[in-house]
Amino acid sequence: MTQRTEDLAAARRLLLALSEGLSKAGQLLFTAGLADEGRTVSRMVTDLAAMRRSIRTAHNAAIAAERGTTATEDNR
Repeated sequence: MTQRTEDLAAARRLLLALSEGLSKAGQLLFTAGLADEGRTVSRMVTDLAAMRRSIRTAHNAAIAAERGTTATEDNR
């Protein structure tokens, strides 16, 4: 794996962990009666989901480039 592919994989793992942590934090805020803060955290989770999709696409493309295939072929 190239350094770029490894970095993208690490970014995916970190974003997943962050997303899971924020989801839990949002639930705790709602439980504690802090609905406004909970909604703010929920929006952050939504933004992270979009980032995760972008990173996943870039990571899959990097893997496909290393293999000499296209990203669409890799998803079949």
